[in-house]
Amino acid sequence: MLYLIGMMQKRKIRINPAGKIVLGFLTVILIGTFLLCLPISSQDGQWFSFVDSLFTSTSAVCVTGLITVDTAVHFTIFGQVVIMILIQIGGLGFITLTSLIFLILGKKITYQNRITIQESLNQDKNQGVVKMVKNIVILVFCIEFVGFLCLLPSTVNLFGWGKGIFSALFLSVSAFCNAGFDILGTESTAFMSLAPFAQNSLILLPIMLLIVIGGIGFVVLFDVGNKFKHKKMSFHSKIVIYVTLILIFGGAVMFAILEWNNPNTIGNMNVWDKIINSFFQSITPRTAGFASFDQAKLTPESLILTDILMFIGGSPASTAGGIKTTTMFILFVAMFKSSTNKGNYIFCKRQIAGKLVQKALKVFCLSFLLIIVATTCICLVEGNNISAGSVLYEVISAISTVGLTMGITPSLNVISKLILTFLMFVGRVGAVTLTVMFASKVKSANDEIEYPDSKIIVG
Repeated sequence: MLYLIGMMQKRKIRINPAGKIVLGFLTVILIGTFLLCLPISSQDGQWFSFVDSLFTSTSAVCVTGLITVDTAVHFTIFGQVVIMILIQIGGLGFITLTSLIFLILGKKITYQNRITIQESLNQDKNQGVVKMVKNIVILVFCIEFVGFLCLLPSTVNLFGWGKGIFSALFLSVSAFCNAGFDILGTESTAFMSLAPFAQNSLILLPIMLLIVIGGIGFVVLFDVGNKFKHKKMSFHSKIVIYVTLILIFGGAVMFAILEWNNPNTIGNMNVWDKIINSFFQSITPRTAGFASFDQAKLTPESLILTDILMFIGGSPASTAGGIKTTTMFILFVAMFKSSTNKGNYIFCKRQIAGKLVQKALKVFCLSFLLIIVATTCICLVEGNNISAGSVLYEVISAISTVGLTMGITPSLNVISKLILTFLMFVGRVGAVTLTVMFASKVKSANDEIEYPDSKIIVG
């Protein structure tokens, strides 16, 4: 991939930063698809279906977690290692990883490459982005190693040293990257995610913490670290932390109320396990995809709440998907505040630029439009075999790179699987990134012309 980009640059084939991000992810997905197709990847020693391989590879690279076959049951150790590497690449980001390789090889990071890194990390400026890449990689591996150590006693106790060590490592990477893949299943517990361990706090608690840390964003993590050095925390980090806490605790309270007496979910658990599983169900839709009980058995109200949490997702410059916490915050501010004469908004003595509101609105509308179109298409393809509610749940899970499922994914036909594959890809690289990739930077002469006010009546 790096060679191809280099050749394009030499031949003056210009690719904007958004295009490099998209091409990078596509390349990794296709390589992963080929590796998962190989007989060495499957337990039965047969070639794996191309569509299912593509779906699994996309799900791993886009850190989603939707699957058509159970990861533990279908794939060999080789296949599982491939999936874990794809998850790690997806979590770190292709650009971050290639930049690290450049640094290891002693290659110079050009100005254009810095611009691409800036775009991939959602930064306002390219100064210090190379140092940030180094810090991100070190931070990620340190957090995953701590998560591995926390999970190790439980997995070794369950599976012995060999599988226990690998399971702890796989789970730690998958949880921090908000991927939702696990290798804990057996023939009798296939597709059950963490349901067999719903009353095992020593597994659920570390996974919850890894999900939250991975989904809060690298910028926020660095800011929290600087806080201990008595440095001021940015306004962005404060908003992310406040919104995240509101969603986690608010969601947990709502799930506890709605599911407390539901015997199909947490109704038969003791009080402690009910509380833990309520928090788990509040955290995992944003956007991890692990499930401690069957999502199809949630009450209708809980399903709607899960849809909303999945749609919002995590925070920018993180391993999470969704429209992001900051997007939702900006839209709420714009909804309940009046703009200034310059089209900006004031919140807590801080100014939110009108262009940020426009970008947030664009992200919201593009995601919402894709969800409606994809749900309608899959419903048409599948006919009356699957309810619209189940399809909507799966579609939101895919585009928000969550991985929670109502259990319908394995039974979907090829067209529906390809639609979900596309949604996972869009959800990871970002709908706005895709539109920017094809956007022209050439200004029209009409841009300088002032036209009459349209005077459209709204509301």
